[in-house]
Amino acid sequence: MQNQFQLQQNSSPSEGNGEYLEGYRAVFSIIPCVIFLYINCVMLYTLRSKPVFRETSRYLLLYNLLLAETLQMALAQMMSLLNVGMVFMTRLMCLLVLIPTIITTITSPFSLAVMSLERYVAVCFPLRYASIVTVPTTYGAIAVVWAISYANMLIRVIMLTTLDARPFGQFMSVLCTETNIFQLKIFSEFESGFVCAQFVSVGLIIILSYVGVIVAAKAASTDKLSANKASKTVLLHMIQLGLSLSSSLVS
Repeated sequence: MQNQFQLQQNSSPSEGNGEYLEGYRAVFSIIPCVIFLYINCVMLYTLRSKPVFRETSRYLLLYNLLLAETLQMALAQMMSLLNVGMVFMTRLMCLLVLIPTIITTITSPFSLAVMSLERYVAVCFPLRYASIVTVPTTYGAIAVVWAISYANMLIRVIMLTTLDARPFGQFMSVLCTETNIFQLKIFSEFESGFVCAQFVSVGLIIILSYVGVIVAAKAASTDKLSANKASKTVLLHMIQLGLSLSSSLVS
């Protein structure tokens, strides 16, 4: 009894330090997330507050990208807090939480590709820009981006219900994460193939758009200021794609 009491006394400070460390990690994770969510919400409100923003394709695409990333940030933060709090849930509940998180994560790179193409058309085809990039075509492009994301998730859910025999009402013995729900090897193979195809296609679109804008900037008939701004915008999208890729490579 005395030895057990001594062991408990010796182990309690380290356990307490671990709890404090988890608390500090949670706080330092929440604070920047709340700040960025507030900034994003202000920008989203601004982009919907004036008719000029609601009727301009460039700002409609920006709103779509910002909305997807804001939802993804909020959902990812919620998942992080649930895991820090050691909250266990059923497989169905975990899947319902993961679905919008995965969909919004997939949407962002494709949105960057559409935004790069919009800048390419604006610089390289200025006379036809108004007829090519209209509000209806912009909404159509946004719908295609979300449709691809939903299709990817639908395929995963069908594979999960078909190949995984575990009941959805069963409580998970591990925390709710994407890898813990999609445990079979076929899911990792499917995800690897999709991510490679996604980033290769989006990367090529952004690179070709950047090259096209740079070439157009050297032409005598092109507005130099507009072309330089467009090239910087497309370059920024390339950096954003790199950041998105780095987050996809790490579980």
